[in-house]
Amino acid sequence: MEPSRFPEIEPSDRQARDKAREESTKLARGARVLRAAILRGDLKPGQKLKQQDLAEWLGMSATPVREVLRILEAEGLLEHIPNVGVFVAEVSPRDTKEITPIRVALETLAVRMYAQRVNETELAALEQMVEEMAQAWREMDLVRVRRTNFQFHSTIYSGSGSETLRGLIERLWPRFATDLLWMIPGRAEESIEQHRAILSALREHDADRAAKAMADHITTAGAQIAGFVERQSSEAGRGLAGIPE
Repeated sequence: MEPSRFPEIEPSDRQARDKAREESTKLARGARVLRAAILRGDLKPGQKLKQQDLAEWLGMSATPVREVLRILEAEGLLEHIPNVGVFVAEVSPRDTKEITPIRVALETLAVRMYAQRVNETELAALEQMVEEMAQAWREMDLVRVRRTNFQFHSTIYSGSGSETLRGLIERLWPRFATDLLWMIPGRAEESIEQHRAILSALREHDADRAAKAMADHITTAGAQIAGFVERQSSEAGRGLAGIPE
């Protein structure tokens, strides 16, 4: 069979192709930066995003910013309300309950893969993250706690060696009501110890123990969020019951 023969690309077509490739790279970079800000918790659920502010922050013009917003809206990270604006998607306890077993399945796979690949430099970095998280919690610096928590998990996702797996996990992350965890008495301390258990298993390159520690970490977090929300709803209901009609 004759190989396919294509005509020589005209200079104008080549310029158009190169421009499209450059624009695609800019869109990918803009989406990556905005996605990371949401994943770290720098942008809060329900926060309105102004296109002009985003354009200045990302160093992009209005048209590509709109495309970036469409990309993240399609991923479920943003919500567009016609005639109102674009907002970081709200997180519901129902989402957390549904996502918990999916996160367990994906992240235990990621940590299993990472356990076989992690090196001493990465282990030292992970240990530093856990200690920084503990110090940030003692200082009640919730911004640092959130960022370091995500950095720890993100290191494992990226270290798994699978970009597809990392992408799947990161798209679920914002739909898990992580911010509620820091309002639950004793949860932060428990979470830090669970990070230490994951790290200990990784030091031994013990994939089974690392997966078990990760599963325990995510499952207890999901259960505690659900319990916290139920208690809050119940207390709110009792409060309303005492209000005369």
